Amino acid sequence: MKFAINSIILWPRKQEYSPRILSFKSGVVNIITGASRTGKSAIIPIIDYCLGSDKCTIPVDVIRNACSWFGVLFDMKGEQILLCRREPGDKASTGDMFILRGKEITVPEYIEKNANVESIKDMLNELFAMSFLDLDSNASAFHPSYRDFMAFLFQPQNIVANADVLFYKADTMEHRKKLIDVFPYALGAVTPEILAKRKEIERLLKMSERFQRDLDQIKTVAEGWKQEVAGWLTQAYEYGLTNYIANDADEFARQVDELRAISQKRITDASVAPEHVTDLSKDIAALRQEEQQISSELFSARKRHTDMLQLMQSMGKYDKSLQIQLDRLDISTWIRSNMTERNILPIFQPSHENVIEDVNALCTALEQIERSTTEMAVVPAAFEREIQIVQVQIQELADKLEAVQKRIRVESQALAVQREESYTLESISRFLGRIDVAISTYERIGTDSELEAKLDEVTTRIEQLKKEVNESEIRRKLDYALSYLKTEMGKILAQLDVEHPEDPVEFVIKDLTVRVKSQTGRDDYLWEIGSASNWLSYHIALILALQRFFQTKSSVNVPNFIIFDQPSQVYFPRTRNSANETKLQLNDDDKIAVRKIFECLSSFVKSAGFDIQIIVTEHADDDIWGNIPDSCIHLVEKWRNNVKLVPIEWLE
Repeated sequence: MKFAINSIILWPRKQEYSPRILSFKSGVVNIITGASRTGKSAIIPIIDYCLGSDKCTIPVDVIRNACSWFGVLFDMKGEQILLCRREPGDKASTGDMFILRGKEITVPEYIEKNANVESIKDMLNELFAMSFLDLDSNASAFHPSYRDFMAFLFQPQNIVANADVLFYKADTMEHRKKLIDVFPYALGAVTPEILAKRKEIERLLKMSERFQRDLDQIKTVAEGWKQEVAGWLTQAYEYGLTNYIANDADEFARQVDELRAISQKRITDASVAPEHVTDLSKDIAALRQEEQQISSELFSARKRHTDMLQLMQSMGKYDKSLQIQLDRLDISTWIRSNMTERNILPIFQPSHENVIEDVNALCTALEQIERSTTEMAVVPAAFEREIQIVQVQIQELADKLEAVQKRIRVESQALAVQREESYTLESISRFLGRIDVAISTYERIGTDSELEAKLDEVTTRIEQLKKEVNESEIRRKLDYALSYLKTEMGKILAQLDVEHPEDPVEFVIKDLTVRVKSQTGRDDYLWEIGSASNWLSYHIALILALQRFFQTKSSVNVPNFIIFDQPSQVYFPRTRNSANETKLQLNDDDKIAVRKIFECLSSFVKSAGFDIQIIVTEHADDDIWGNIPDSCIHLVEKWRNNVKLVPIEWLE
C-alpha cells in the first residue's frame, strides 16, 4: 500500500522557534547518520506515537522537554495526511491529536487539538481496509488492526539483531499471540469474510458448550429425581392422593405426570387408609432387603477386585523370580551345543557312564523353566481385562445401592411423619407444597428436548460455516506465501554477511522465528544460531521479504516503508573522542560486512521498482556507504558537531 513517510515534524515549546522538519524521500534508502545521544533512536517511537500507540515511548528529558507536539506527514496515493499528537507530559500518553488531509499540505506553525486518538484509529482502520469487521468490545476476541502492521515496519535497536525476537513489540506474550493470529490475514490467506465467519464459529462453539453443560445438568437433575420421585409417589399413595403405585419399570415421564397431577389436588382430596400405612412399611422392609442383597454383592465384588490385584502382584513377583532363575541358568543351549560323546564338559568328566543322560535331563529342566517364564508373560493382560470388568461391576452396584438408600431415606421420613403427625391436614398441606415447588422447579429448568433442538441447530450452523471457511484452501494460500518468503529470503541472504547463505531458510509463524536447514540436515532455529551478524542478516532478510510480498498482493494493505535503527551496531566497538561522540573503529572485514547491508538495501529498493521506502538510522558514516555505485541511497542528515534531532537553541 502506498503509505510512505514524507517528513517528521517537531513543534517546540518555545513558540518563537519554527517547527523542526526532517524530510525523507520515497522509493530510496534514507539514511540519518550521527553520534550517540543525538536522537536517532527516537525516530521509530515518534512515528509509532503519531500512529496511535497506547504508550509514548519517545525518550524523556531532552526531546520531550523541548517539544510540545510530534507529527508525521505521510504520502498516500494522490493525497497527504498529517498526523500529530501532543507530548503527554507526566502521563504515559495522551489522546489529543491533530489531523490534516489534502493534496499537498503545508506544515502549520502552530497546531491545536482537532481530533482524539480513537477517531484517528478508526480513520486509519478504514484507510487500511480494516473497518469491514463488525467488532465487539471483547478484548479477548481476535480482530486485526492497522496497529498490528507496525510489527512489519519497525526494527528498533533492541530488535534488529535479537536472537529471540524478530518483530516490533513481539517480546510480550500479548503482542506475540496477537501477531501469530494476524499473520494469516497479513499474508492474504484469510479474507475479512473468513475472519468474520471464524469469529462466528468461535461464538457458536462457546454457545454449544453452554448448551451441552445445561443438558448435562438437566440429566443430572433427572437422575436425582428418578431416585426420589418413587418415594414421593409412595407417600402420596399413603395420603390417599393417588392410587398409582410407583414401579421401576414405568417411564420417568409417566411418574412426573402423576406427580404433576397430585400437585394440583387439594387437602380435602386426601384419604388416609390403614392398608396404605402397612404398604409403606412393607416397601421399606423390601427396600432394606434389597439394600442388604446389593451390599453383599458389592462386598463380594470389591473382595474379588482386591484378590485379583494381589494375585496380579504375586504373579509379577513369580515371573520376575523365574526370569532371575533363567538368567542364572541359561546354559542349556550352550551345554547341548558343546557336548558330544567325546567332548564332555569338564564338570562332568568324573561322572559315571550315564553322564550324557544326566546332562540331557538337566537341560530339559532348564527348558521347562524357560517355557514357564514365557507362558507367564501373557497372563497379566487377561487379568487386567477382568479387573476392568470387575471395576465396572463395582461402580454399577455402588450406584444401585445409592439409589436404594435414597428411597429408604425418603420413605422412612414419610413413615416418621405418619407416626409423629398422624396424617394431619398440616402435614398433607406441606407435602403438597413440596411437590408443587419441585414440579415448578423442574418445569422452569426446561426439558432436554428443547435444549437438544437448540444444540442441533447450533451444531448444524457450525458445520455449515466450517465448510464455507475452507481451512484447506487457507492452508494452501498460507503455504504459497511462506514459500514465496522462503525464496525471497534466500535471494537476500546471499547478499549479506551470513555464515551459510546457501542453507535453506523458512519463516515459522507459530514460533515467530526463522528455521534454517543446516548442511547436516538439522533444523536450527534463530536462537540456536550463533553470531549477532547472523541474527541481523536473518532479520533484514525476513523484513524485506515480507515487504516485497505485501507490495505484490493487492489484498494486503501494509504501508510501504521500513525503518532499521542502527543495524551496524553488531560490528563496531565504541570509543570516545575529544568531542565526546561515538567514534567507530572498523577493520576491513567489518567495513565490507556493513557495506553489504547498504548494497543489499539499495538493490532491494531498485528491484522492487522503487515502490518501497527504507529509513536507516546509523552510526556508520558515508565513508562506508557513500560510494556505492548506482545506489539509491539518500543522506537525510548528518548529526554530529551539535547537530541533533532537537535543535540546540530549543534547549537554551
